[in-house]
Amino acid sequence: MDTYRGDIEGLRALAALLVAIFHIWMNKVSGGVDVFFVVSGYLITLSLLRQSERLGRVRPLLFWAGLARRLLPAALLVIAAVLLGTWLLLPRSLWMASMKESLAAMFYLENWLLAFNSVDYLARDNQPSPVQHYWALSAQGQFYALWPFVIMLALYLGRLLALGRRQAVLLTFAGVFVLSLVFSIIHTAANQTFAYFNTFARVWQFALGGLVAIMPWAALAEAPRRFMGWLGLAAILSCGLVLDVSLSFPGYVALWPSLGAALILAAGASAVSNSAGGLLAIRPLVWLGGISYAFYLWHWPIMIFFRATFVELGAVWYGGVMIMLLSLLLAWGTTRLVEKPLRARLGTRSPGFVYATALVAVAPLVLAIALWRNEVQGLAEHYQVPETVDAVRYPGARALSAGAAEHVLEEARVIPEPFMASRDVPKPYREGCHQGLLGSEASACHYGHADGVLTIAVVGSSHATHWVPALEKIALQRNWRLVSFTKNGCRFTANAQESPENRENSCALWNDNVLAALERLAPDLVFTTASVAATADRAEHVPPGYVVQWQKLQRMRLKIIAVRDTPFMGFHVPTCVDINGADSQRCSRPREQALAVDLRLPLEELGGEGQAIHFIDMSDYFCTRDSCPAVAGNILIYKDRSHVSTLYMKSLSGFLAEAIDRSAWSLAERQASRLLRRGALVF
Repeated sequence: MDTYRGDIEGLRALAALLVAIFHIWMNKVSGGVDVFFVVSGYLITLSLLRQSERLGRVRPLLFWAGLARRLLPAALLVIAAVLLGTWLLLPRSLWMASMKESLAAMFYLENWLLAFNSVDYLARDNQPSPVQHYWALSAQGQFYALWPFVIMLALYLGRLLALGRRQAVLLTFAGVFVLSLVFSIIHTAANQTFAYFNTFARVWQFALGGLVAIMPWAALAEAPRRFMGWLGLAAILSCGLVLDVSLSFPGYVALWPSLGAALILAAGASAVSNSAGGLLAIRPLVWLGGISYAFYLWHWPIMIFFRATFVELGAVWYGGVMIMLLSLLLAWGTTRLVEKPLRARLGTRSPGFVYATALVAVAPLVLAIALWRNEVQGLAEHYQVPETVDAVRYPGARALSAGAAEHVLEEARVIPEPFMASRDVPKPYREGCHQGLLGSEASACHYGHADGVLTIAVVGSSHATHWVPALEKIALQRNWRLVSFTKNGCRFTANAQESPENRENSCALWNDNVLAALERLAPDLVFTTASVAATADRAEHVPPGYVVQWQKLQRMRLKIIAVRDTPFMGFHVPTCVDINGADSQRCSRPREQALAVDLRLPLEELGGEGQAIHFIDMSDYFCTRDSCPAVAGNILIYKDRSHVSTLYMKSLSGFLAEAIDRSAWSLAERQASRLLRRGALVF
């Protein structure tokens, strides 16, 4: 077995460079982390097998102590720096997330925290924390905890079944590889965002490295190994350019960079002339490979802090160069001054001493987070999003209405406080009747008056839910009954694939259940969204599935109010306001980018008469003629990237009521008819 290979250091350097380059300049994922996973599986397998040969058995505690000496000094140093940098450089709106994720990163649980945040639909709109990249280290750490037992099982089965050592390990690794890969493919298809961070959907990548480690690749001739190396290098370099890694991994698509890394590891099992391994073994790459772990640790928080402190500089290419150079400098210093000296000093100590030292190092960080978190939670407990506000100081949507320029806006602090904006959610979330990503039941929320003269049903995704505060205010004023059927990530559409989250077919089932509930309820109006506002990938449009769903409502003889979607801002609005101020142009989006200039409404498909459906466009209360601001009338419009705050919705309720009154049919007549049927009118 090889003890040192320069091409592996070069491969680690290449993976680290790809990760940083794609993060800094391309704002996407490269597949470099997948290369790290395969390399880790290769190296750890060799290490454990050597330990088994040397000591006669695998000793997990001894193995983990060695990893702690190697990994913890740099990891804990960067977390300490992140906590300090968060306090000094980041807005308060990011403090709590940074604390939670730092704590998870310390205990190698960051990937699971991010996975469960992907299930929390609103949490996914949060700004990335400075330790978000620790998810990969957490997955590796969990693999390191698991793999000694896998090898122990393989060796035990080998003795039990009278198999050779290599054969037993090979069969065990192959079994783990197949089971994990199948799970990964199925899980990725059902819930890609969760699967991306799920260790069990990643184990096959580590197992692939282990398989390469025990196979006799050196027996192959030079020509095929040379071809394997160059093919593997091409696969790794092209992966992030060809594939959208963050939206398709880790299923079968992740075989692309994983097999690329495996081919390089196999091809370089012994010296091959004119090979990719020879290129990777050049001195600069070997040097960078030696500090690649610390470089990976530093590049992400440096990027986050740099962009938060130097906003304009962080947006240009040479700002990225500065981030890279600073990350390299810190990585070199961390490796030379912290990691290597501590590893050498702890190398002669017993595993018990190493574990005790790790606890002593972790304790102050945990204590600091606990004290800081208590202070922040104290602020949160004393902050309540007001139910009503002074209409003079906080006009909200009225500041964007016609004639608003004639009035001087009184200076006031922005509400809800950007630091606490995440607490400002509509009632359906707080009351538990807004369906989660996996729910399919048509759960109803009831507001207004139970015996109201009109019944309004709100249906759709979270972009329908955020209209509920405005509609509830109208319902209370007009003696209406309001019933909402809403679900995270699921639009009211006949084509569930038009929704961002059709997990386990839940969106399709939910739509069917909502249609059945509406038929039973027979509301006077169905209120839903008419379009999907522009995102980075697509212009504003009316999905075809919307139209099919409206046609189904028409056949039920139900009337429809379809409201134009509110803008997707594309950045975390409260954080931007916290950093740059309420009036900053950095926190606005050009109207032409957020909303279509000539949105086509599908009246032809609905009979051309529009009698059963009425379209409402409230975009002038979210955007001026030129831009869509973050704050209007001293009220924060958005609580994250695209969801509207309850306070702002309440401020435009009067304008929404007027728009509903301008429907193509007479609400007054329908209300009078209802009252007559109930015997409320006497002639």
